[in-house]
Amino acid sequence: MTSCLRPGSLIAVIAMAASGCSSALSGNAVTSTPEAPVVKLDSQSDAVFANLKACDLLEPVTGPKGFEPTSVEAAESDNGCATRKRRYGSARLYLVTEAGIDQLSAGQGTKIQTKIGNRDGVEVPGDAGTQSCTVAIAVTQSSRLTASTGLNNGTNEEACALSREIAEAAEPKLPRGN
Repeated sequence: MTSCLRPGSLIAVIAMAASGCSSALSGNAVTSTPEAPVVKLDSQSDAVFANLKACDLLEPVTGPKGFEPTSVEAAESDNGCATRKRRYGSARLYLVTEAGIDQLSAGQGTKIQTKIGNRDGVEVPGDAGTQSCTVAIAVTQSSRLTASTGLNNGTNEEACALSREIAEAAEPKLPRGN
């Protein structure tokens, strides 16, 4: 009796399966390379943002403005970044895989629907009181980027200007949702 499985030969296994598991084979075995898997972006997967790091998105905007070097932060998600500038204020950016823009709390502010690039977004002036603003961009229905600014002196509008600048600079680097 002939065995269908012969250890050590993937080509033989494929060829036998194609030929009905016969011990007498004729012709050449042909193997094919499977297509690369398609990764769907959803909030249940760390693959939403892949290797994208929040500090890589925040630093190019805040560094040239004289902010301190960015540092990793994990208050809103485990992929966050913060920086500050003495006598000016602070800026933060988070890549959130577990909650979309609909789940963003307005805090003390009011959500205003907006567009950042071609993406849906919200702007929340005064979310943490006066002199603050958060701008969020939808990446998928249940994931987002948030850019937040808190000023030592100034207005919500000035805080929103910096938050929007950070969000607009990061937007082209974000993955496209499904």
